[in-house]
Amino acid sequence: MSACDYNHFKNLETGEDVYALQSKRGNVVHAARKSKQRDQICEALDGQEFDYPMKGFKNRRMTRLLFLTFSFDQTKYSMEEAWAMLRASPIEGFDYRYGELNKLNARLSKIFGKHAKLTVKEAQQNGYPAPHMLLLLEQPVMVQLHEHNGITTWRICDPKILRKLGKDTATRKMAYNDPMKAIQINPVWKNGFMDVQGIVKGYKVKRRKNVATYIFKYLTKCLTGEGLDVKDIGPFYNIEDKGLRTTMYTHLGNKCFRTRDIVYGKHFKDRIGMKCESTPEGPSIWKRIRIIPDFIYEIRRKAAEKERIAEFKRKFATGGENV
Repeated sequence: MSACDYNHFKNLETGEDVYALQSKRGNVVHAARKSKQRDQICEALDGQEFDYPMKGFKNRRMTRLLFLTFSFDQTKYSMEEAWAMLRASPIEGFDYRYGELNKLNARLSKIFGKHAKLTVKEAQQNGYPAPHMLLLLEQPVMVQLHEHNGITTWRICDPKILRKLGKDTATRKMAYNDPMKAIQINPVWKNGFMDVQGIVKGYKVKRRKNVATYIFKYLTKCLTGEGLDVKDIGPFYNIEDKGLRTTMYTHLGNKCFRTRDIVYGKHFKDRIGMKCESTPEGPSIWKRIRIIPDFIYEIRRKAAEKERIAEFKRKFATGGENV
């Protein structure tokens, strides 16, 4: 299919033909859909209280919302192996590992208990994946305010939980002196590094307004329009704009390995109070006919435009309807 394909719809009552640009990763339709998803999640999260203060502590709170980021050891895995590990099923003809996020979620369940989750599969600037998970817990955990290099975060401070995550003081010291050894003995994620933050309402996440705007930062970026032609960009590693390069790798990784860039189910929607759009009752008056390439769309668009001009001239010449 071409870079800009169109869906052809027909109104079964009037016979009207309508053409809509098909959603493809990075185009304006795709960006608009992801922006709508982001706004729905933002609205739902803003309407809920997931954290509360701890009596007697100004810098500690209890929260049910955690944000996790994972990386891959680039000395151990190739970029392709890392992306394949995000799949839930194997790739035929390859012996790449897979299902690592499902295994990770099972381990997290043993630590935090039942929870709802949202998973985002995005890339780093060099093309390696750096997936995120947003966990909504049934039981809250204790977090403490932490400031480093002018950035404020909330970190789990329960010693038992930190030990189970491989984030206790002893393991952190080991990670500083021998990071590869720390990865190997981590009880949760042995494929690379792992970062865990508590989410507290009113605080930014990595300089973003909130966690939802952060996880959608590349998914909502439009790669078409405003003079940007993807086919003329060249190799991704030559792209100077870091955000654009990361966006391109994010879309490429998910497309090539047939993974969904963001995944969350009904359980997560229900837990955050996300409103679902109602489906119109009864049969639709619109029927999807086919997908057509952009050059066919242009031919039909120009033909329709000529017909409208001809109709206008006929009405004007005959003194017909007011125009």
